[in-house]
Amino acid sequence: MAQAEAYRELVTARAGGVCEYCRLVQAGSGVTFHLDHVIPPDRGGETALGNLALCCPSCNLAKANKTSAPDREGRKQPLYNPRLFDPSSLGWHLHFELDRETGIVRPLTPTGEATVDALRMNESRRVFARKLQIKAGLLG
Repeated sequence: MAQAEAYRELVTARAGGVCEYCRLVQAGSGVTFHLDHVIPPDRGGETALGNLALCCPSCNLAKANKTSAPDREGRKQPLYNPRLFDPSSLGWHLHFELDRETGIVRPLTPTGEATVDALRMNESRRVFARKLQIKAGLLG
């Protein structure tokens, strides 16, 4: 991971300081976010800017080395890959929407379903944190 740290400032700036999966804001979380290998090294992914994503610790630990997961009908789907879109937020909004009242991330596609469930994006503590960040004006 030491090699990935060389990219931290660029990855953080590109992501706007937000987890590229669940949208939590690093500055309002009290923790340093991880640099996720979108395609894990053990699956052929490189430690390069084009394969790194800013990722909250909860998403990163849940994702581990997964690249796919079942959707809600049990079909294998690729997990959301923020590097397939420029800007990455465009891709996020194609697969997910944030309910600003509840803090819940709603999937819009089978890939969104697989990602929300595999990364446990709507775990109660993360929903609570998103609600706080929305109320504080950190999360748009």
